[in-house]
Amino acid sequence: MKKKIFFTLFFVVFFSVNVFAFDTTLFDIRNAIFEESKAMKSLLKNSKDIILMNSMWDSCVMTMAQLDAYFTMLGIFNTIKKENLKEEAIGYLANWLEGVKRTNELNIKSLDSVTLVLEEETKKRILKLKDYFEKLNNQINAELDKLSILKKSLKI
Repeated sequence: MKKKIFFTLFFVVFFSVNVFAFDTTLFDIRNAIFEESKAMKSLLKNSKDIILMNSMWDSCVMTMAQLDAYFTMLGIFNTIKKENLKEEAIGYLANWLEGVKRTNELNIKSLDSVTLVLEEETKKRILKLKDYFEKLNNQINAELDKLSILKKSLKI
């Protein structure tokens, strides 16, 4: 009886650990951007750089919305049976990620073009946000590589 319980617990723990081993980097970056947006929102009341902070907050919200939409599309994509999978479905995901990447590049350019910053806290937020957008773009490139491999495997 003890052996059965032990093996059952072992397999439950083993499979639970493996579940968490999946790649969640995009989701982690999305959550980091969400936390940054909450921090920015709390600073909006007393900031001298209110227009810039508001614009950065808007960028965070837009990026989160784009990533949430991607996660939803990915969920729908995962319901397609392997034998029914078409290149077009992969193309939709890739095109969406390319759009998110272009938006991030535009956000980075606009943050780089900021010349007048009144508060030191705003400068820190700019650097932090740029770092998140760059990490996100790197992860999007990795996701696009995975999608291109999947697309090539369909042709075979």
